[in-house]
Amino acid sequence: MRWRRCAVVILAWACCLSPAFGFDPPTVPANPFLVSLSADFEQAVYEVVEGVYVAVGYARSNPVLIEGVDGLIVIDPAESVVAAADVRDAYNEHLDNIFDGKPVKAIIYTHYHDCHIHGATVFAGDNSPEIIAHETLAENLFSPPGAVYSLIFPIKATRAVRYMGLMQQGNPGYFVNGGIFPFSVAGPSGYLPPTITVEDELEITISGVDFVLTHAPGETSDIIYVWLPKTKVLVEIGDFYKSFPAITTLRGASFRNPLDYLESIDKMRSLNAEYLVLIHGGQPIVGAENISRILTDYRDGLQYIHDQTVRYMNQGLTADKIIEIIELPPHLADNPYLQEYFGQIDRDIFQIFLQYLGWFTGECRDMFPMSLTEQAQNMAELVGGVTHLATKAQEGLDEGNTVWALELADYVLVLDPEHVGAFDIRHAAMLSLAETTYNAQSRNYLLSEYLEETGQIAIGMVGFDRIDDNLVRYMPMDTLFGIQAVSLNASAYLDEDILVGLYLTDLCGTTQPASYAMHLRRGVLEVQPRIADDPAFVVTTESLVWKNVVLGKLDPHEVVSNGDILVGGADPQALYDFLGFFDRQ
Repeated sequence: MRWRRCAVVILAWACCLSPAFGFDPPTVPANPFLVSLSADFEQAVYEVVEGVYVAVGYARSNPVLIEGVDGLIVIDPAESVVAAADVRDAYNEHLDNIFDGKPVKAIIYTHYHDCHIHGATVFAGDNSPEIIAHETLAENLFSPPGAVYSLIFPIKATRAVRYMGLMQQGNPGYFVNGGIFPFSVAGPSGYLPPTITVEDELEITISGVDFVLTHAPGETSDIIYVWLPKTKVLVEIGDFYKSFPAITTLRGASFRNPLDYLESIDKMRSLNAEYLVLIHGGQPIVGAENISRILTDYRDGLQYIHDQTVRYMNQGLTADKIIEIIELPPHLADNPYLQEYFGQIDRDIFQIFLQYLGWFTGECRDMFPMSLTEQAQNMAELVGGVTHLATKAQEGLDEGNTVWALELADYVLVLDPEHVGAFDIRHAAMLSLAETTYNAQSRNYLLSEYLEETGQIAIGMVGFDRIDDNLVRYMPMDTLFGIQAVSLNASAYLDEDILVGLYLTDLCGTTQPASYAMHLRRGVLEVQPRIADDPAFVVTTESLVWKNVVLGKLDPHEVVSNGDILVGGADPQALYDFLGFFDRQ
């Protein structure tokens, strides 16, 4: 295998969301173990075998390029059009402007996460390539409960900014890496919807290259891996990377079944691949025996944690007790692919417990959930008041018990939100924890909250209006109505009962419903795809306009005044009043 390395300036920094200097303190030292991981992300274009390349270190993912007889195939086109352009330029520089010589015939999405789909238009260019993905990719993008661009977009997007360290990426004194990626490149979406979908397996020849695309759920339910049987190259993501797997993330994640990971990795083991290309990670792994050993150890590590967690659950132990008992066995504990750079074993144990049994631990004390305020009041009373509680927090910090100090300081702030001493303790604990952890998610989240609380960055709560315009185009109406329903300020309008008709002119004559009845009924919004009977008024518009109004991207007064929305049967004020029942960005 021949490596082709590059030394191009990282254009990603131009897209950073924060200044590269000026933080206080100027530097938060990082765990050397995490720092050493950055070597894996050194920028390079690797030639895996003849005609198969991977670009590492230019984006959050490693887009793969395959050269066929009369065209090119791209796997996972990165997280934005800006990132994709960086990757395309790197390939052109090292492969004699390869994108000028041959058109892109196909783009393959391994799964729906943003860093694998949003650069598609850059590689598609003026061509019309096939877009290949699992049949559930669009559902994973837009349909509840765990979809990205759906009901919980604001909280997932906000937490994603924190756990990826997006606001401090430009400051090397704070940002090291993302654990399984070097950084993230901001920019608009160039997502294109699939034209060919995979159910269980698809054998396909594109530009003379034979592919086998196989469904392999793990981190998401729509993952496919790419197998090139003639060259024995396996391109993979989401079931294996250089970190203990993240059954959950600090951003929040939908159900990730460890048993799916095991089954999918075992499928990959059966291929006896000679080359394993990682969409997240460093250079390709070479050698069938080496790959087999690495994959076997990886799946064994995950199975060990899963099986032993369930074993202790069946003995009546709670997750907080199980984390005191389980650790990887010696033959796996030092494996470089099972270190906790991204996933973390104790968090995975809690998630496995939750996925099997839900929130209730089985202990009577947990049968009656107590509010955070009650907990803080009880804790303060136990030690003799808020002042003594703050003293205990300081003692915990002084003794090096930083997690306990952080928790006690939070109790103080619940009871006295302006307590300066508690803020100082909280921030000192956060900086200390960020310095010692080698889990990138933890470091980035801790420092993001620290910088935000000290007024050095501003994140706030990301709103539905931040959903990229390109994604809004493809958003199903059912998803839009779900967002509208969860945005209802129900407690303020419990006496309201109003039926509104909606007619979407661009959907008339299509397979989608054009008429809807929106019934706001004493604290809930029910939307039915039918003509409303005796509505208070009827809104006539196009689907994209209504989406953008609901999401807060368009001012309803403006779209009414310019004729993009017509209100029938009432004054436009009736529409404004109706929209006022819902949270707006």
